[in-house]
Amino acid sequence: MKKALFSLSLLLGITATNAQTLISESFEGTTFPPTGWTKTNTNASRTWDLTANVFPGTTAPSPELKARFTLAGNNSATIDWVAGANTANLVSPAFSLAGTTNPVLKFKVKVGWSYMISSNAGNLLTQISTDGGTIWTTLWNEDAEPGFTDDNDGNTETDLYNTVNVQKSLTAYIGQANVKIRFQYVATNADAVSVDDVQVLASPSLSTQEAASKSKESVALYPNPTKGEINIKTDQKIKSTTVFDMTGKSLLQNDTEKADISSLPKGTYLVKISFADGSTSTRKVIKQ
Repeated sequence: MKKALFSLSLLLGITATNAQTLISESFEGTTFPPTGWTKTNTNASRTWDLTANVFPGTTAPSPELKARFTLAGNNSATIDWVAGANTANLVSPAFSLAGTTNPVLKFKVKVGWSYMISSNAGNLLTQISTDGGTIWTTLWNEDAEPGFTDDNDGNTETDLYNTVNVQKSLTAYIGQANVKIRFQYVATNADAVSVDDVQVLASPSLSTQEAASKSKESVALYPNPTKGEINIKTDQKIKSTTVFDMTGKSLLQNDTEKADISSLPKGTYLVKISFADGSTSTRKVIKQ
C-alpha cells in the first residue's frame, strides 16, 4: 500500500520535486556533530551529542534515559543536565532562503516539564541568524510551547516527557542567503533535552519564464465522465498520454490527443499528459 500511495504521489506531482529541502538532519550518523554542524558549550562535562553517547551505560538509568530522549530512529541530538551552569549551542550549516516561498523550520523536541518549564531552571531556544552566526533572533522557546504538558501530580520523578513536533514559519527571512539555525541550551541544574528530525523546507519561486509557461497551460478532458473515448484539449504539443488507476499503476499509453478507456472497468482514473517541452499535467477522469 505504501508503494502504491508513493506512486500516486509522484503521479500527482506532490512530491519533494515541488519543494526544496534546505536542511534535513535525523542524527542517525555515527559522528557528531554531523557534517556542516557545529557545537560549543561552556561546561566541559556537558555537550550536545548523540543519545547513545550521552547515555552509554548498560545498567539503569542509562538505558531508560536513552530510550526517553531518543525521539526517532536510533539517536537524537541530546544534552544532559549538570549541577553547574551550562550554555551549549548546536548550530546548523548555512543555507539560503533566496528564491523560495513558504519556508518552514520543523523539528521534534523533548524536555522535562518540572525543571525546564515549571521551575524554569533552564531554557531551550531555537534561533535564526541571517549573517552566518553573528546575530541571533529567537524563533521558539520551550517555555511558550503549549505542547508540553504537566501530569499535575507534584512529583518531579514522574513528570511527563512528551515529544512535541514544532513548525515555525521562516517567511520573514525570505531572500536571506546566509542563514543558520541554532538550538541553544541555557541551564543550571535543570534537565536533559533532545531534538531530532530537523528540517528546513521551502517551495521554489518560479522564474518569470516558468510562471508565464504555467499561466499559459490549459488542459481539458472531454467528455468527462466518459463511456470510453477521451479527447484532450491543450495549446501545447503532446508527447504522450498515459492512463493510470488510482494506485498509480500504468494501464494505457499513446502519443495522440485522444485516449480510449472503453476496455477498463467503471471508476476513476488519472490521465497524465506529457508535453514536448518536458512539462506534464495530470487530470482525473470518470469512466461510466
